[in-house]
Amino acid sequence: MRVLCVLLFFAFNIHAQEGVWYKSLEEALVKPKQVYQLQLKRQGLRVFPKELEQFPNLSVLDLSKNKIQAFPNSLSHLSNLTFLDLSRNDVSEIPKHIYQLESLEYLDLWDNYINILPKEVRQLKNLKHLDIRGVAMSYQKYNSYLEMLKSVDLFMSEPCDCQE
Repeated sequence: MRVLCVLLFFAFNIHAQEGVWYKSLEEALVKPKQVYQLQLKRQGLRVFPKELEQFPNLSVLDLSKNKIQAFPNSLSHLSNLTFLDLSRNDVSEIPKHIYQLESLEYLDLWDNYINILPKEVRQLKNLKHLDIRGVAMSYQKYNSYLEMLKSVDLFMSEPCDCQE
């Protein structure tokens, strides 16, 4: 009976940690292996924090409403990430190494300055939701993204007769 109680206690603690939203890097760095969800929105960030490499279990990352312009050179340290919110930043390019986010299911890039989605986005086998609303694009790009991402819930603004 004691063993059962101990197991239930540990199972509850692990599950409880997954529901905790850390809202500062300093707080999260105290116990980095227990960080599953990190919300760093509205912090004036211009780059992905290097400290993200210290969170091996990170699955949910909210970097919305910052000033981030580019992805890091490698995303392999974020291989457990299932949810990434980069909405309302200054991202202009999605890197080809986006495929390193192999667990990614939800990607929010709404209201950025993205010129093109690389074909490597197709390699995100778990991707279910992609939001690129607020990104101006031609009918040609619009239709090519619809074709490229058939199995994804794709949210895009209406295409325009704009110049690329």
